[in-house]
Amino acid sequence: MMGHRPISATDYLGIWRRRRKRALVCLLLGLAGGYALARTLPAKYTSTATVQETNVAASRRMETPAPEPSASRLSALREQVLTPERLQGLAGRFGLFPAAQNRGSVETPVAEMGRSIALAPGTVGFTISFTAGDARLAQQVCAGIVSLFLQEERKGQPQAAAGDSPSSSNPSAELVTKQLAEAKRKLDAQEAKLVAFKRRHGDEPSGDDEVATRNSLMGYNVQLEAANGAFQRALQERTALTTSIQAIESAGTRALQAAEPANVQALEQELATEQAQLVMLEARYTPDHPDVVKHKSDIAQLQRKVDEAKTAAAPKKSDATPAAEPPQVAQMRVQEQELDRTIQEKTAELSRLQGEIRAARARLENGPALEREFKQLAQDRDAAQTNYNTLLAKQSDMMKAGQTEQRGDRSAFRLVEAANLPATPSFPDPILFTLCGAAGGLGVGLLAVVLGELRDKTLRTEGDIEHYLGLPTLAVIPTADGLDGNDSEGWGGGSRAVRSGSGEKEESVLADV
Repeated sequence: MMGHRPISATDYLGIWRRRRKRALVCLLLGLAGGYALARTLPAKYTSTATVQETNVAASRRMETPAPEPSASRLSALREQVLTPERLQGLAGRFGLFPAAQNRGSVETPVAEMGRSIALAPGTVGFTISFTAGDARLAQQVCAGIVSLFLQEERKGQPQAAAGDSPSSSNPSAELVTKQLAEAKRKLDAQEAKLVAFKRRHGDEPSGDDEVATRNSLMGYNVQLEAANGAFQRALQERTALTTSIQAIESAGTRALQAAEPANVQALEQELATEQAQLVMLEARYTPDHPDVVKHKSDIAQLQRKVDEAKTAAAPKKSDATPAAEPPQVAQMRVQEQELDRTIQEKTAELSRLQGEIRAARARLENGPALEREFKQLAQDRDAAQTNYNTLLAKQSDMMKAGQTEQRGDRSAFRLVEAANLPATPSFPDPILFTLCGAAGGLGVGLLAVVLGELRDKTLRTEGDIEHYLGLPTLAVIPTADGLDGNDSEGWGGGSRAVRSGSGEKEESVLADV
């Protein structure tokens, strides 16, 4: 209940909790209405071109661009160039306003077309804009309007003799042409150097690349430690399995070992030890390492000795029956093969990570030098580009000055930027319409909240009773919300509760005045 009394932030929060559904519904309706309106209204596209007006003789003498036209000058240019006859010709050329043309009306298409044309000062010269319901049509009509200005420039221009050129009788123009060709050659050379640098070293090096490289290096080190730990664990497990298999086989073939010469057993044990050491060396070094080559040679010699010893002892063991391999040993051999694959994978991963670490360290060491080299190449390219653009503009100005030499002080129009093809409609803007609809809906919702609160006569707190009735509160009534927890308006929120001395939830009053 609102009245002539101070309202605290807690009261405002309670009002919002009770009436927020109305405000939110109005906000959503405003959002949907604004978006639907933006999608319903017909789209309009605006194409823009930039034209610069210059005074030929004055610009040639002072070698400075003409000042930006004022609003009065643009109005004069509009009346001078965009005459009703020319606009009528453009309307007929592009089929604008066919209904009005069929009725034989001339003023209506011209007036409608004039309202769609806008001339405004720009950063360079002035801009010409045309708005239509089709993007391609807007671009074509805007280009046609620009052609009217360019025709105004060429109006009264004397025809040049056949075979004449601006540089045929102007030594300065010939010099500028030569300088322009040399500048173009230098620019192409600088561009080639910059492209070759990017092909060798990638994109532009920067401080962010150095930070990323350091982070990558830290990540590679962590991965290297993890892979090395996994490799060592797999190697230890394989060694343990090999030892266990040897122990089981030695326990199962003691009868054969008794008949087998002692030198064969010693050679086989030494061969197993050398093979285990070779596996560790191959995981740590390359196959061409001297230690790896030496162990391979030792293993080959031991294998030959074992074969020779077994061959010599073969006649003594001709009557012996080969014992079957226990299932436990077969399972261990399967685990041993899996560990061998794991060791090979971790060895390859260690090699890859070491290569990545070496490459990252090389990038960190050569980063500043590469950055300086790239900046120097970019500066040289920019300087060559600036020189080329300056000479190109100078040649263009000299050509225009030579072509308009006999035209006195009349104005000339130069196309700076051609009419663009609008990709998106200039009207309506869905985002703007949606935001405006949301703002309107929220305003209506807040107004509904205020009106609903003004019409609500419910006393909810002890302060309401003491303010409006001037009576002290003698007792409280327990909370008696509806089954769905809504208040008398059906919008939820219930009544504000207080705590009694015993801690039970109680309500000051539930009554309508």
